[in-house]
Amino acid sequence: MKKVLILFFILSFTSVYAQQKADSTRVVRLEEVVVSATRASADAPIAYSNLNEKEIKQENAARNIPFILQTLPSVVAYSEGGTAVGNTSFRIRGTDANRINITLNGMPMNNPESQEVYWVNLPDLSNSLQSMQVQRGVGTSTNGTASFGASISMQTLGGRAKPHGDLSVSYGHYNTRMLSAAVGTGIFKNGLSLDARFSHIKSDGYIRNGKVDHKNIYAALSHYSDKQLIRLIYMNGIQHTGITWEGVSPDMIEKNRRYNPAGEYIDDEGNTRYYDNETDNYYSNIGQLIYTRYLTTHLTLNANLSYNHGYGYYENYLPAYEQFFSSFGLPDQTVGGKAYDTSDLTLRKMMKNNFYVGGANVEYKTSRLGLTAGAMYSYYDGSHYGRILWVKHNENIPQGYQWNRNTADKKDINAYLKAEYRPLDALSLFAEVQERYIDYRMAGLDDDMADLSSNNYYNFINPKGGASFRFARHNEVYASFGISNREPLRADLKETGKPGAARSITSERLYDYELGYKYTNSIVAFSTNLYYMDYKDQLVQTGKLNDLGYKLQENVPDSYRMGMEFALAYTPTYWLRMDGTLTLSRNKIKNYTAYFDVFDNDVDWNLTGQDSKYYKSTDISFSPSGVASFSLAFKPIEGEDFSLSFINKYIGRMYYDNTSNPDNRLPSYWITDMAASYTLDAKKVGKFDFQLFINNIFGKKYSSNAWVYTARFEDGTPYVEKGLYPQAGANLMGRIRYRF
Repeated sequence: MKKVLILFFILSFTSVYAQQKADSTRVVRLEEVVVSATRASADAPIAYSNLNEKEIKQENAARNIPFILQTLPSVVAYSEGGTAVGNTSFRIRGTDANRINITLNGMPMNNPESQEVYWVNLPDLSNSLQSMQVQRGVGTSTNGTASFGASISMQTLGGRAKPHGDLSVSYGHYNTRMLSAAVGTGIFKNGLSLDARFSHIKSDGYIRNGKVDHKNIYAALSHYSDKQLIRLIYMNGIQHTGITWEGVSPDMIEKNRRYNPAGEYIDDEGNTRYYDNETDNYYSNIGQLIYTRYLTTHLTLNANLSYNHGYGYYENYLPAYEQFFSSFGLPDQTVGGKAYDTSDLTLRKMMKNNFYVGGANVEYKTSRLGLTAGAMYSYYDGSHYGRILWVKHNENIPQGYQWNRNTADKKDINAYLKAEYRPLDALSLFAEVQERYIDYRMAGLDDDMADLSSNNYYNFINPKGGASFRFARHNEVYASFGISNREPLRADLKETGKPGAARSITSERLYDYELGYKYTNSIVAFSTNLYYMDYKDQLVQTGKLNDLGYKLQENVPDSYRMGMEFALAYTPTYWLRMDGTLTLSRNKIKNYTAYFDVFDNDVDWNLTGQDSKYYKSTDISFSPSGVASFSLAFKPIEGEDFSLSFINKYIGRMYYDNTSNPDNRLPSYWITDMAASYTLDAKKVGKFDFQLFINNIFGKKYSSNAWVYTARFEDGTPYVEKGLYPQAGANLMGRIRYRF
């Protein structure tokens, strides 16, 4: 930490005396080009929300991006450990995160196998961002995985003409603390600039073992000229997080909301103990090279390269009743003259991957016509393997015994053409088409010794079109239609490809219809959007997890999501602002058949078959019919930079399987957060920000996520396992920040 602070002040001191020369207008335009191909323009017939740097940071103290976005329309954020740090994720319109396309500076960030971004692996990324756009529905064509319910385009910081620095320290409940230090040289006369940031987040967590130890480094070297921008970016993330994915049973929540079964075992004296290193760990290194150039007055080139290397593992303790030696390809062990077919042991399951991406696009733009042609190629190679670290009853198993390994490589090629044409000043037409080809191959043994070898090929055509019309000065209406196709996840393919699987997995298709209206003036901004999302073979969550905490899915032939989204921003006076969003939706599966495992008894646990139950219509899991937010921001003292905000979020009740069983339903909840901020302007020295955050101010007891597994024994006795994820009650966080 001392080295970081010394570096911060050295760079701050030297940068103040550097000579800068920058055309700020030209810099801003070049920055916009970097992400323009993955974003909707102002006239695009798309439902979207934009966030600038101030909005991203104003209520952010040790919060992952899902919770920064939670006040946007149709967004539901949730966490495993009960707070906004650690393992967090979100859904948009009920769509899980593995269907949300995410790009950083135009480059894909979704893991090609899980098709999800794990924010825990990119600690404090939000403090390195200058803007974000969230598109709902199919949206515009983008790089990487399919945008099957939403897409998020993020852009990192850059382009500041003057030297700057930012140092903040936060501390709050559950021993949560964060240090963040950032500096930038500004743009020198030769066009060079350097920006760097370091952050460190630690927490004990709300749930037992919800500990967090995260570090992040961001550095960007940029060169600007009148016609081009070249930027080299490096990001390093190191995360150590306690395992919390098992959740808490409903019975245990009544006794101890902070209970976590991970790592629990009984020692030889009958005492309950916990394994100390029940952790998930990941090391990521991301490099990006961005090149943007004005070729002519109307023609712009944007070319990018990206490399993402990741290595990670989780380690946990498993009691004897959960594992047999035969599961690892091992013989029974004889120790002290006694034979054992099972034993307590500790495992480490590991993965390594490399993700290479190259992409380019050319934009042609006049006052009436905009054309964008782009293409991207990515190659992913990864391996998964497991090792046994320790065995209680060990005859001849070597330490670090590796019992399995499987590999995968995935090639993804896409090309797209977009066109926006304005035949009249008030009318804008939009059309695009994307072709995407995927070659995904797996080989080797899974952790249950099943052979995963398979070759999977997909070729998708994704067309989109729409129009927007402006009238009566402040009004706009728009309509659009789009088709998106998406391949299954690794977890889907590997589970259903094993012997005895109930059904196969195929790709899914979405037909998205959007109709919207916007009204905007200097005081009020209002928008409403109607959507109908018609799915063919949609992959929906079964409510069951595999042993890594992945949410298992299944195809359903016929399903839909339909709803209305409202957003309002109202600023009647300089000291008051009100923001609100509301989504009302209906999310249904037609003609659904649910399958339930049948076991012989609760001793041998031999799978003997499956039951099935037919539903003519049932609710899609994790899809609340009502989602709302309401925020009030006050500046009560004229002439003082003091603000007070109240942020409210409502999530309607939702099922966590697809049977509409009221026993498998999370109750609705309403939570309120408060943020108070005061800025002291020390003129030549810089500015000091003092902030206080109170999360869940009324101490609402609720769970934001859950899973369930339902089966029965041959004698008819039902068997149900559940895991709920309780969230923290009222908790505080304070932050002091210095910036110049």
